[in-house]
Amino acid sequence: MEIHLPQRQSTNDPNSDDGLVLPSTELDPPLDENARHHWLMILVLIYLAFQIGGQMIPGPMVRIIESIVCESYWRLHDPNQFTTSGRVPEQFCKISEIQTEVTAVKGYSDFLEGLLSALCAIPYGMLADRYGRRQAIRLTVPGFILNAIITNSVLWFSDLFPLRTIWLAALSWAIGGGPTVAVVAIWTMIADLTTGATRTTVFFQVGVASMTAEFIARVIGSGLMTLNPWISLMLGCSIVVIGLTFALSLPETMNNTRRIAPLRAADTAAFDELHPILDRESIDISGRSQPKISRHCSIAAKVRAIISPYGFLSNHTILMALLACTTYQFANGSSWLLAQYISSRLSWSLARSNLLVSSQAAISIVVFLFLLPCLSTRVLFVLSPLQKDLYLARASSACLIFGTLGISLSSHISILAPSLAFQAVGAGFPYLIKSVVTALVKQEETARLYSVVELLQSMATMLSSLCLASLFTAGLHLGGVWVGLAWLISGSLFAIVEVLLWML
Repeated sequence: MEIHLPQRQSTNDPNSDDGLVLPSTELDPPLDENARHHWLMILVLIYLAFQIGGQMIPGPMVRIIESIVCESYWRLHDPNQFTTSGRVPEQFCKISEIQTEVTAVKGYSDFLEGLLSALCAIPYGMLADRYGRRQAIRLTVPGFILNAIITNSVLWFSDLFPLRTIWLAALSWAIGGGPTVAVVAIWTMIADLTTGATRTTVFFQVGVASMTAEFIARVIGSGLMTLNPWISLMLGCSIVVIGLTFALSLPETMNNTRRIAPLRAADTAAFDELHPILDRESIDISGRSQPKISRHCSIAAKVRAIISPYGFLSNHTILMALLACTTYQFANGSSWLLAQYISSRLSWSLARSNLLVSSQAAISIVVFLFLLPCLSTRVLFVLSPLQKDLYLARASSACLIFGTLGISLSSHISILAPSLAFQAVGAGFPYLIKSVVTALVKQEETARLYSVVELLQSMATMLSSLCLASLFTAGLHLGGVWVGLAWLISGSLFAIVEVLLWML
């Protein structure tokens, strides 16, 4: 197996004179080893708060939306369905007319939020490169608070606001960039505080912690949903906001593992023509004092200066890995529909369906703690770390294929349960592919790589939320085996991911 690797050059000495630091970046003193471990733990806790809160929100939100649509539907068609408490029993909310509207409201909401988050990722990513990761994650906090206020207000005052007004919550991501920028900042700071030798291990540890948090959050959320979905929804929103608030205390990590590598001749020429954008006099490129440069620069120079830092994208192996990562994210877009699918297919309550879905996280914990480490150390020990990650990613992708296709054909719990378990075995894929693409770029390109990855994944999530929701709606109308149409397509996309991985 031949993997084409670009030359990796790192500048690990923060005191060396061969690099440069952007003058507008607020630099903290370099962190010692104990401080790195401390802040790495804080970052992981913030990420886990993000994951726990994020897992507690979708299930109850779908149930609240479903109840609003259900009551509106039966109020027009058959008011006798209402009980003495003024509610409609959940079992009467599983008809295709109601589920179609629920899918449309939630699907377009996710699409619009993904669109705004993706559009804002580039400008906020550029600000993060110039002013540091700490500033980027701080800017996301007001946006999350505003999003929670708009969403919960529309759902709480459903008799005052039309349900589709919830789509306006997407505008809140214009402040800070939303989840995309927050995740980019967190993962980049984690990468800043780790080395190439420890990065894969740290990613796996974060994966285990994330899966554990997801399992606990889903179980707690499902239990609270049986009491009142609003409890789970408000608790999830609070955990996300509190977790991000702790990010206000984070130090700047951008200068702790490297300085920006010396620029190539072509980049230096671009800087020469780009004085109005970056003050050349304040950046020591060659160690010599620089002459005053004209403020007039060509459009071509601006384009070169913007594109030049992303030259690593011209590498064939990196492109294939990014395409696999993006395709996976698109195919995985059906996951938010899974509880709703099980509820409709098996005529279960959403709380019970959500609890079944949470079993995947429990299986994934076993995969991260035992299966993947065992395969890595006892079966693939003769391979390099990059080759191990690649082979494990291929195996994980194969599990996703068979598990997802099994879900699409499941008409009974006896088929659905093992299919869910098989799909859960492939849960390590996103962490494995992230480790693979990280190893394919230079150390100073890591932040830019993660920005590209998150942008592509955000766009994939945005499109998949719309496309797969439409496929789910079409499947509901067709009935029978076609109810699982969205998962049939997702399984086929996972097969494409497998092909791409074998092309690396």
